[in-house]
Amino acid sequence: MKPIIPDKSGDFKNMCDLLSVFSEGTAQLRAMQGEMDSMFLSLVDDKKGEYATLQKAVTESETALEVIARRHPEWFAEKRSIKTPFGTVKFARSTVLEIKNEELTIELVRGVLVSESQDPAATEAQFIREVEELDREALEKLDDDTLKSLKVKRVAKDNFSVTAASVDLGKAVKEAAVKESEVAA
Repeated sequence: MKPIIPDKSGDFKNMCDLLSVFSEGTAQLRAMQGEMDSMFLSLVDDKKGEYATLQKAVTESETALEVIARRHPEWFAEKRSIKTPFGTVKFARSTVLEIKNEELTIELVRGVLVSESQDPAATEAQFIREVEELDREALEKLDDDTLKSLKVKRVAKDNFSVTAASVDLGKAVKEAAVKESEVAA
């Protein structure tokens, strides 16, 4: 066994002292994390009934708001949203691709887009994923005639959303600064 050479600089002792601080701190952080996890679970447990009640109220009110909004399309004829001091309701148009027979469309993509294409960028991997599922995001970019030839139909949707009222502090600060500069002028 090789004898230990004494460290006259004191660096070895300093390293041991720092490792002790590091290890003790790490152990205390782990203990603190466990304590905080326990406190969090206790807090969540105390609030779960109230949370469930509020979540149910939010879900039910959103559903009722959508029923009312769809009952009155005239409210959204000019503008797709209604903003009130209590929040905003709005409709946003979107489309989804309706594919009745995915296997058929995969074969059509191979035959129509890949084999017959003069576009070198139209590769099979661009429209068909490895697991043999269509890449709907890539197909979305195609025109309706091409989609029709692939037996895909673009279906328009009207999505509804609700936003709770909130104060935009950034906007409030800017408005206060403008008013202050107007008063000073």
